[in-house]
Amino acid sequence: MFWAVQVSALLAFAVPFTWAMLGLWAISHFVRAIGLTLSFHRYFAHRAFQMNRVARFVWAFVGTAAMQKGPLWWAGHHVNHHKYADRDGDPHSPAVSGIYYAHIGWFLNDARHDRLEASNPVIRDFSKAPEIVWLDRLYFAPPLLLAIAMYLAGGLQWLVWGFCLPTVTLAHATFAINTVNHLFGSRRFVTPDESRNNALTAFFAVGEGWHNNHHRYQRAARNGFYWWEFDVTWYTIRAMQAIGLVWDVQPVPVRIYAEARLQSRSESRRAIIGRARTPRPGRRAYEPVSEHHRVREGTGHRSISA
Repeated sequence: MFWAVQVSALLAFAVPFTWAMLGLWAISHFVRAIGLTLSFHRYFAHRAFQMNRVARFVWAFVGTAAMQKGPLWWAGHHVNHHKYADRDGDPHSPAVSGIYYAHIGWFLNDARHDRLEASNPVIRDFSKAPEIVWLDRLYFAPPLLLAIAMYLAGGLQWLVWGFCLPTVTLAHATFAINTVNHLFGSRRFVTPDESRNNALTAFFAVGEGWHNNHHRYQRAARNGFYWWEFDVTWYTIRAMQAIGLVWDVQPVPVRIYAEARLQSRSESRRAIIGRARTPRPGRRAYEPVSEHHRVREGTGHRSISA
């Protein structure tokens, strides 16, 4: 089924394109992305905030419609990713298992990491909620309902632009956090893994691309630690907090911001020292001091050039 949906995205070349269809793709991609990141990731995996049971189910349903299995499976594996980041035991590390397996292989046929232990905190704390267990067991139902709804609303064109194509783009936007964000990008913080910040993945994964930030402090409700770091999931959490649907929102501690400033100053100093040690074009790395600048023999004075 997974590969059938992947291939079905090519139907976008066979059905009419309109700007309205591009808008439908964007809604389907980004709304389900928020469902994944807000509920599966920041709520179930990291307890970055609290929300009422109805809101939790709605966002978990939206996230499950992304066709990336159920909330307990997804969040439980993510907890293990942090526990063993880029070491043996990490279910999707390019450093450990290679790019293909880290990107998609683990999701499709991971015999080693497929089952989660009962002591996993996600399983331990949320397996008592029957509606969440139902979503986790029948994870195929929400995407199937979405596909049917798209077809009934607008036929093949709506099915392709509202389900097939955005399901594929969202899958790879999510999987890219496991691969691209452990290979390419910047590192604001020194962490024991290879996590990196990447603005491109942050855009398509609604804020998840600030991965180095997240690996430094996982509990925060925001992955974009600064206003210029695009994080739609964080904006959604703040909006829900404003109307009372979300509370106990975990901030980025002051000490983490202080660490970021210290690291930035340290890197700036290293860059300045590096430039100072780089010989200017046309000069040797070492040039003897000219006689004009030497201490004059027999005097206590230096010659000062004009």
